[in-house]
Amino acid sequence: MDTNLALTIIGSVMTVIGVFFIAVPKVVNEKTINGLPSEAVNISAVFRSANGGLGLALGMVAIYSRNLPSEYAETVLLSLGTGFILVNLALLSGKRFEDELPVPPMIIFLILTFIAYYSALA
Repeated sequence: MDTNLALTIIGSVMTVIGVFFIAVPKVVNEKTINGLPSEAVNISAVFRSANGGLGLALGMVAIYSRNLPSEYAETVLLSLGTGFILVNLALLSGKRFEDELPVPPMIIFLILTFIAYYSALA
């Protein structure tokens, strides 16, 4: 896969996730956290918005890196792919506190990791 296309896909997905987390963090929390106590709704929305900012930042990095020469774009893709692996490991580490894992985001990050590494190493 062309590095430009890979960075466009990754950038678009991360930007959408980031905007969604910032725009409606309470809705995201309702869908992902069963039985969230009412006292925790606002503070968890703050953390979800912060996560959205990180997703948006990564999306912008990917989008702005689309037109780099391929040797530089490959470095960005390897960095993003490694970052996505670390995010999945962080999500897995949540198993210490909660039996239920957030499977949909883990699948999204696994797909983005595959796109990043495939495009950088092909």
